[in-house]
Amino acid sequence: MKKIIALVLSLVMICCFAVTAFAAESPVAAEKVTVTVRKGTSSVGGQTFKADVVHNVDNGTTIVLKADATLGKFNNWVFYTADGKTLAAGTDYEIVKGTLNDSEVTIKLNKSVIICANYNDVKTDPNLPSNTDKSDSAPQTGDTVAPYVALVMLCMVAFGFGAKKVYSK
Repeated sequence: MKKIIALVLSLVMICCFAVTAFAAESPVAAEKVTVTVRKGTSSVGGQTFKADVVHNVDNGTTIVLKADATLGKFNNWVFYTADGKTLAAGTDYEIVKGTLNDSEVTIKLNKSVIICANYNDVKTDPNLPSNTDKSDSAPQTGDTVAPYVALVMLCMVAFGFGAKKVYSK
């Protein structure tokens, strides 16, 4: 009888390990880049963002930039790195449609950038204050298996003590 109990407990323990062995991989989020458009609007996936709002998008996302006609004669778009001090290189973004001198241009981002629309021959300052997300928490990505494993182990221990008490007589 002891051999049968040992075999049953071994099978239960093997089944418990199989739960974590065959668990799906945790999802990995795509790399995010931030984009801030100064004095213009941007559209991502049909959603339009107003000027000076920092928003996070997936790396490689296509963005449509539109100049604001109410601000005067549009001159061009200028791209800066996320620090707002250095001009962005051509590798930081890719122009999909249009040119930097067009009032509407479609780009694909590879890195975080600040995009400034210049009007009336006046250079737009990339370092304007902006609304950023200051939260330091991430969303939960899935359930944990630990409570279930602990419950099964506790049941196994209780079953073991009960079997020992019954069969020790």
